[in-house]
Amino acid sequence: MPPSHRSRRHAPELDDFEDEDLMDASLSRQAGQEKMKQLVLDLLGRWHWITLGLVIGVLGGMYYLSKAPKIYQSMATVLIKQQTSSVLGRDQVEEMDLRTLEGMNTMANQLSRRELLEKVAARPELRAMPGLMPEPVAYLPLWIQPWLDQFKKKEEEKAGNGPSSAEILAVAISKWSNVSVRRGTRLLDITVSHPSPEVSKEIANAICLEFRAELTGARTNNRGSSLKILVDESEDARTRLQNAQNAMAIYVRALSTLKELEAREAAVAELSRRYLPKHPRLATALADLASVRRRFLTEFDAARRSSEDREYWDKHAEEWRGAGDENGRLGTARHLLLARGNVLESEIQSQTSVFNSILVRIREADINNQAVEAEVEISSFGQLPYKPVAPVAVKVLALSSIGGLGFGVMLAMIFIRLDNKIHTVSQLERESGLPALAAIAQIQSKGLSSASRRNKAGQTEEISEARKLWSPMLLFHEGASSSTYAEMFRVLRASVSLLGDEKKRRITLFSSALPGEGKTFISSNFALAAASQGKRVLLIDFDLRKPAVHKIFGIKRDTHPVGVTEILTGQAPFEDGIFKDTGAGNLHLMLAGKQAPNPGELLNAGAIEEFLATAVASYDLVVIDSAPLLAVPDTRIVVQLVDNFCLVVRGDYAPKGAVRRALAMMENDQNLPSGVIFNGFSEKRRLMGQNYSYGNYQTNKYGKAYRYGYGSYGASYGSDEK
Repeated sequence: MPPSHRSRRHAPELDDFEDEDLMDASLSRQAGQEKMKQLVLDLLGRWHWITLGLVIGVLGGMYYLSKAPKIYQSMATVLIKQQTSSVLGRDQVEEMDLRTLEGMNTMANQLSRRELLEKVAARPELRAMPGLMPEPVAYLPLWIQPWLDQFKKKEEEKAGNGPSSAEILAVAISKWSNVSVRRGTRLLDITVSHPSPEVSKEIANAICLEFRAELTGARTNNRGSSLKILVDESEDARTRLQNAQNAMAIYVRALSTLKELEAREAAVAELSRRYLPKHPRLATALADLASVRRRFLTEFDAARRSSEDREYWDKHAEEWRGAGDENGRLGTARHLLLARGNVLESEIQSQTSVFNSILVRIREADINNQAVEAEVEISSFGQLPYKPVAPVAVKVLALSSIGGLGFGVMLAMIFIRLDNKIHTVSQLERESGLPALAAIAQIQSKGLSSASRRNKAGQTEEISEARKLWSPMLLFHEGASSSTYAEMFRVLRASVSLLGDEKKRRITLFSSALPGEGKTFISSNFALAAASQGKRVLLIDFDLRKPAVHKIFGIKRDTHPVGVTEILTGQAPFEDGIFKDTGAGNLHLMLAGKQAPNPGELLNAGAIEEFLATAVASYDLVVIDSAPLLAVPDTRIVVQLVDNFCLVVRGDYAPKGAVRRALAMMENDQNLPSGVIFNGFSEKRRLMGQNYSYGNYQTNKYGKAYRYGYGSYGASYGSDEK
């Protein structure tokens, strides 16, 4: 019969879901909500990183405001006019209609051209202005600036001769200026941003003046250029039309004979329905038809060999060679001739239409040679700005605060991802899928000593010598038994008793994934808590490789020569291994005994079962302090024979991977723990509420850290420290 502690991990009730798809969707939704809730709680728990990011963002924004120069804006406006000759019809489309948004955007792009800006940069009155090229902003601290200047000097020396000053200034003006179309109008706004208000005004006005001068000087050239393009297009259309007509001329005779052939074929078909094949009229018609066929093939072959359309017939040479007999050649010739004739007729019609259209456009261009297409009028010159437009302190601080907050959240999420330790009871239950039987806070030695002194002051009974040897970590002695620390073990005692019928669940085993998690501390105090109820309790040290029960009770290992090792090997009876002088009336111990050369060979399931049966026959409760799970396989043999299996996990110490590995191993063995015990936790304000009302226990760190590595544990395991 399997032990009663075997159980499944927490799983949702399936009876509430009739549809499996609905159940999966609901479970997935619940899991997503739970993950999101936990992420929010984890982020709130690391509020100090988020606050740090926010502070860094605000300080960064203030630093930027202290370094960034003030920017001034000046805006000049030009009006784009369009005029067309009255002789043009309203239904004719202009080459660029400035009444459309596309036309205005094109004009705006013309104002941003490099050529125009280079003309602006070459203006002598602009180049003579002080502060034209602003000094670079030194955003770095002053102590870095000398080194940076030296580095820039070396880079400039390596670069050698760069672009001319006019080109450099034109590039700078393109960065300072912006041209936009005022919505619903023909106005173009030229906005120039510069640290100097005088320079911003001068550049905006210079762009307007240069563009007006450029557009006025280019009108005549533009008209001549447009007319030349139309003439070139007309010549091209004329050439294509003439080529098509020349090609069509070589097929005129063949096409005429083809029409005659079709008429002869229709006549023969009509006579064949009225006369017999030997009738003179039908015979004469057939002879004429044969003559026309030969003549058609002769004329077709002459047209096919002509040089005027050689390219076309070279492409269809294979089709003609594969025609076969006379009837096949006749059908192929008819098909090819008709196809080519239709193509040439379409080409002649198309090119004629294009040529005529171009001629009309040339005549219109001649008539409107003096028409004005576009004209620029300066609507308003730029004014001297008096108030800077950037940087806006409120906007900069808001953006830097948002960026800093995001940086802090990112830091918090990174630390959440890198954190592989368990810090709270709720986190332990979530990681393990098992209920938490109790949470044991870190023992605060200062508070424990104070409680002991207060209770000893009113104590009249003499303390036994055995109890004087107890470690301070045993909490059920004079003074400490009334502390909140001892109360936590009473909670553990109640939780274990509620796992099932106490008469049937009398063997309780404590283990951990790694050493140093406090399993001996937990098992010893649990045994004392049970003994304080009047139960006869036997605490067995089943950690044969590195026993520690004798240390916590202040007993030397060789004081009692008989222990678990001697009993399992048959060297002594069970009764000789009982150590009764423990300092607690109802608590007896069975130590590990002498160090065995190979403890794994002693752990025989049959011998252990008989051993535990003898213990249960003599005691109300048997408590086992076993070896860690991941180091050695000893506990996996013992755990299948106990009633209550409790896994101790030390807070801020045990890696999540170690706990998961231990639980997965026990799940494969079908020996999952009855529950977990969260040991040595330290309540933090940022984690308050996740340790289930244990927040009042403010304690110090307990014990020494142990490296996470199974190999190092196993290598040192088995040596008893003196």
